[in-house]
Amino acid sequence: MFDRLNQLTTELQTYISSIDVDCVDAGGARALVEIAERVRRAGDSLRTVAVGQVERTNAWKGEGAKSISEWLSTETDCAHYEAQSVVLLANQLQHLPVTTAALLSGDLSGTQAVEVARGAIVAPNTETQLINLSRHATVRDLRDATSRVVAAATDEAERHRQVHKSRYLKTWTDLDGSFNLKARMTVANGALVMAALKPIQDEIFKAARKSGEHERPEAYAADALMALCEKANHAAPSAGANTAKSARPSAVMNIRIDIDALKRGHTEHGEVCEIAGVGPIPVATATEYLGEAFLKLLVIDGTDIKTVAHMGRAIPAPLRTAVEERDRVCQVPTCDMTVGLEIDHIKPFSEGGAASFENLVRLCRRHHLQKTHDGYRLVKTHAGDCAPEIHVYTGQTRWAWRAPPDT
Repeated sequence: MFDRLNQLTTELQTYISSIDVDCVDAGGARALVEIAERVRRAGDSLRTVAVGQVERTNAWKGEGAKSISEWLSTETDCAHYEAQSVVLLANQLQHLPVTTAALLSGDLSGTQAVEVARGAIVAPNTETQLINLSRHATVRDLRDATSRVVAAATDEAERHRQVHKSRYLKTWTDLDGSFNLKARMTVANGALVMAALKPIQDEIFKAARKSGEHERPEAYAADALMALCEKANHAAPSAGANTAKSARPSAVMNIRIDIDALKRGHTEHGEVCEIAGVGPIPVATATEYLGEAFLKLLVIDGTDIKTVAHMGRAIPAPLRTAVEERDRVCQVPTCDMTVGLEIDHIKPFSEGGAASFENLVRLCRRHHLQKTHDGYRLVKTHAGDCAPEIHVYTGQTRWAWRAPPDT
């Protein structure tokens, strides 16, 4: 079986690579798209059912992955969210033989199979009905029908609770440098979001129409979200309230920029100008933000911090900014925690340790507690040391995490 599959796959890849698409007429181009879709469906369906067998046999374990979706993402070079979707569908198909057969025969696309399985898994008697609907309905119509099936087959309160439990807001930066945002929440909460955005979106649309500008509604919605955030960041305290307690904290941004790029006004190859944790921005944008928010500006040259300019109020703020920039993860070797890091004195303050750049380090809460109360130590070592502890580099410093002598 595998020899035959490999032979057919190689022949197909070789033949596809030999096709000169530029010589194909309009009708031929449409036919090629249809053929390519059949090939894609065949490959996707085989991958999906094979993933189910990989999970049932635990074949993914021992490869260094924490889950089968992580293994699949690495094995096939696909996005992690896509791998999660494939794993979920593969698990559902174990209980849906009719849907599995339709997927393998090419009658269902992967997207259609996801919707059919979503409804059939909670109402098995609707499986055939949904498959038949997929043959002449759009994906959107199929999704709506599936949602009605799920709504009728599940308890409303429980469904609401599950959706709320699975809520999230994710952000990432694409390869083109664009900032992306994706969220999931209950319909009620979504309505609150839209109710807050809609009036602002309408105002932006009316102003644009008067000026003769025409853009997509989605663009105006993005502008409305920005306007809402700016309004929240500059919100005035309520009348009669204590200003220090009621005023919203201003936005905080860590901007990293090479000093040469700042002087020049733009970056060149290998230079950095970015909002830490978000992504690259133009130098002009970085300079525009100066003074507009509670801004920490780190002017760096390579990995050495040359200047720390801080428009804050607290005296230790510049030092804190420099330590946060240097130590982006917990500095205990093998620990990759990046959230909730705490600043610690390497030589304890009670023993005369100074609050200096060299004597401060960021640790996760667990390791901070171990160091403070359980006798663990974070010590500097040299490259030639032969100590058995695991080491890690932080800038030019090499750290070792050492347990108390009695352990």
